[in-house]
Amino acid sequence: MSFPYFPKKEPIKSIFKQTSEDEDQKLEGSPEFTVLMKGYRTRSCIYERILPDNVSSALRINGPRGSNACMIYDQLGTIKIKTGIKTKQAGSGLFGLKTSGQQQLHHGRSNIQYNAGGKEDEGQALNVLAYGDVVEESVGGTRYIKATKILIRATETLVLRGNEVNVEAQGNFSVAAGQIVTASVNEKEIITGQKMIFGAPEETTMKFDPRAQYNIISPGNINHKILGDYKLKSFGCISLFALGGFGTLVKNRSVGMSISTRTKFAAGGTAESRLVSSGKVIVNSVVNTEIGSNGSVDVIGDVETFIGSSGQVEIDATKVDINSDTTATLKGTTVDIEADTTAKLKGGATATVEAPQVYIKGSNAIYLN
Repeated sequence: MSFPYFPKKEPIKSIFKQTSEDEDQKLEGSPEFTVLMKGYRTRSCIYERILPDNVSSALRINGPRGSNACMIYDQLGTIKIKTGIKTKQAGSGLFGLKTSGQQQLHHGRSNIQYNAGGKEDEGQALNVLAYGDVVEESVGGTRYIKATKILIRATETLVLRGNEVNVEAQGNFSVAAGQIVTASVNEKEIITGQKMIFGAPEETTMKFDPRAQYNIISPGNINHKILGDYKLKSFGCISLFALGGFGTLVKNRSVGMSISTRTKFAAGGTAESRLVSSGKVIVNSVVNTEIGSNGSVDVIGDVETFIGSSGQVEIDATKVDINSDTTATLKGTTVDIEADTTAKLKGGATATVEAPQVYIKGSNAIYLN
């Protein structure tokens, strides 16, 4: 709205020579205007107005003609400052302040809206440059920042400090750094989907507290595939137990636990080695099975001990004792008992050698009693 033009009561004859009388028009019920000052060079104007309700009133200061810039004071105590429109001319429609400092106190809510201009503004709606610290404090309130994309850049150090810090993302959450260091008293990670570590890192876990434990509890499968060596060392005891129940990773489910290798397999203890089972113990080999010891070899069974082979079984030792509290049986198509010195069959009650043919041979003497 352009400001109205009102003639002076007394024409100014020094500006131009008036050729006709001034004209005026009175509109009943229309706003009333009173011009307080009008500049004759730029046609700036200061006037007051009041609406027909005799309440709504304002004092308005208009800038030079054509600028559309004004300042308005109304009866509600509101102050409005309006600049002109922005044109192609540099600095047009600009509102500028230059002070030695400022202090603002607002007792009510403040609403500020910034709009990006044209292409020359590079899409920036607000650009703040501060030569010094910038401190913002919300006492007893919350600071909200909403944007499609938020970029925080620090040339040296970026610190996020709070009693509780929550980072939430509906999509991807990416962290990239040359080195990541975290320190905490307790750490808890909840993952409902898949966790993948990809790359070629060296991973080391060091714990100095003797009470420390490393627990993996999973109702699913655990799969380790290693192209290099795998070494497991413990200064305590190692216990492996398999219930032999359900699962989807191991295809051969005829045995509860299996250990195999493409080359040679060795299992032993410095003090003692045991193969213990509450059921049957089977030692089977496609080629040969050897049981050797620098000391004694004891094959003991509380009920029944069976050594069988579809091929040949050889027991070679300086001394071989076959003892049984009830019955000791050597059975086969051909059973050879050979000794370089002495071979004895001895029973506490009865010793029986039964076969279609029995050969007893001695190089020196044969004792039958």
